[in-house]
Amino acid sequence: MSYTLTLQCGCTVYVACHPQTRIAHTRVIQGRGTACRTRAHAIGVRLFLWEMLPDPAHRPRPEWVDAFEDIPQAP
Repeated sequence: MSYTLTLQCGCTVYVACHPQTRIAHTRVIQGRGTACRTRAHAIGVRLFLWEMLPDPAHRPRPEWVDAFEDIPQAP
């Protein structure tokens, strides 16, 4: 089993898992994100599990959409 994950920096990581235990045994950067500032994120580099965990200092910014603007107005 294998998966492709996207990190917060935009890099894509190939993760291979054991089919029976489902434990990840390989984590390799497959593609570098355009906005990635981490020098260690080069294509083909192996990652440790803790390098894939979300950054606790990262605060997601929700994008609010006003549903009222999407409704067509009557003339």
